[in-house]
Amino acid sequence: MDRRAVLAGGLALAARPAFAIDPGRAAGRYNHDGADFKVTHAIALAVDNTEGFSDEGNGLRVLLSDREVPVSAICGLAFPPVWGMARDGKLEGLLLKLDPADKTSLVATILTKPEPGYSMATTTISNTEGLWSRLDASPTRVSGELKADASDSMIFEFSAPVFTNAVEADLKGPAAAASEPAKVLLARAEALSRKDFKAAAALSTADSARNLEAIPPEILKELARFTTRMVRELKAPRRVVIRRETAAVMLGPGEWASLTKVDGVWKASD
Repeated sequence: MDRRAVLAGGLALAARPAFAIDPGRAAGRYNHDGADFKVTHAIALAVDNTEGFSDEGNGLRVLLSDREVPVSAICGLAFPPVWGMARDGKLEGLLLKLDPADKTSLVATILTKPEPGYSMATTTISNTEGLWSRLDASPTRVSGELKADASDSMIFEFSAPVFTNAVEADLKGPAAAASEPAKVLLARAEALSRKDFKAAAALSTADSARNLEAIPPEILKELARFTTRMVRELKAPRRVVIRRETAAVMLGPGEWASLTKVDGVWKASD
């Protein structure tokens, strides 16, 4: 897929002054099934499917939240950090997935702390006559207002700067195996094979480290067999896609592992 696809002009934007000069704003509310919160801040990320694992395609992620967060919070493949923030009660909001060229549909993840044992809800809203009173997008900014009758549970309007998480390298073969993201994942897998959870946690994001602590005993029994396969596959990964903020290491068919750059250092985020 052409990495220059959607909003290609935004590739030059890293974290430009646009965010400081003209920050995102939102006004709106979500109220459904016991969850009730207002949104006041907005930020957007142009996304594509270079890795081949996303169901989003080309388009935008737009975060409407009750507080300001960095764009890194919505970077990543399947579960960006903002999911963990909401699960920990550090944020409430709506993570929208939309294609500015298609004004008839959007997907919204409800970012609020779920009940124990439950995941956050995701809902799809569609209307062939259109969902938006207004939706305008450029390479650097997106703004919109949902029609009052588009949803029974949410109403909002927003204006947000658009950022990117540009692909910096797409590696295969020996270059993939020699990449820093692959080396970090290999080191963590080897630490797990030794049941050295302290070393594994040091190679993980804070959210991933907490997940390691919560591994059920029955899974721990299978850990050696699982990590043996992981070590073998990480010594010869199929492909590594490195973006500015995140990376994905492709393993077996349909399998990948994710990393996030934390203070300039790659950390496993799964």
